[in-house]
Amino acid sequence: MIEALNFILGAFMTHNTEKLIEFSISKDTYTRMEKYAMGFNDTPDKAINRLLDEIEKVFNSDSKEKKPTLCFDDLSTDEFKFELINTKQAEITISFKNGSHSVKCWDAKKLSQESNLLANIWSGPLRNWKKKGIVKADFKLYNENEIKSKGLNIILIKKISEKLNIPHKQLLQHRVNIELIHEGCPHLKITFPEGKPSYASLFGFNKEDNCYYLTEKDLGFPL
Repeated sequence: MIEALNFILGAFMTHNTEKLIEFSISKDTYTRMEKYAMGFNDTPDKAINRLLDEIEKVFNSDSKEKKPTLCFDDLSTDEFKFELINTKQAEITISFKNGSHSVKCWDAKKLSQESNLLANIWSGPLRNWKKKGIVKADFKLYNENEIKSKGLNIILIKKISEKLNIPHKQLLQHRVNIELIHEGCPHLKITFPEGKPSYASLFGFNKEDNCYYLTEKDLGFPL
């Protein structure tokens, strides 16, 4: 295929003023082209055009690669933007082509009524989505009242979700014990009585104790 295209391109560049271009191809290339002949009336010109049609289809499909799916917590784009302006932060669970995911906290303090939400997303958390292999982004608002009702601290939940790579709503649905240890260096001891989620990160996980330990350094703030 490449050999035939090289001959075509070379001939065209040399004789581009001619309406009909004549050029030579190797016997091997001609034999390969014969395999794709379509009836007695087929010609090399028609075969080459079919080849070019297929190549153009590939190029067009690549250039029109589907953007990642965006989910906004069962809200419309405008509704989500309104809530986000008030809360200033949202959680993003980014899914990749290889099946993995990443949980991040999106700081949207600069977002205003005049801002374009989608433009901020594509230029911010989803910048270079094609290169990174991103296929989906799930945005969730933090429900501070729900978190407090479970006796948990919203700041800790945000950071634990990121470090353990567990979306915060899924974290709240699991039975999870978060214990603050003051002995030695202050740290958190996090256990899942019914077992940690299979997709959870191993960051800070201790196999012997079957629990997570997160220090102040891990969290980025004092306990």
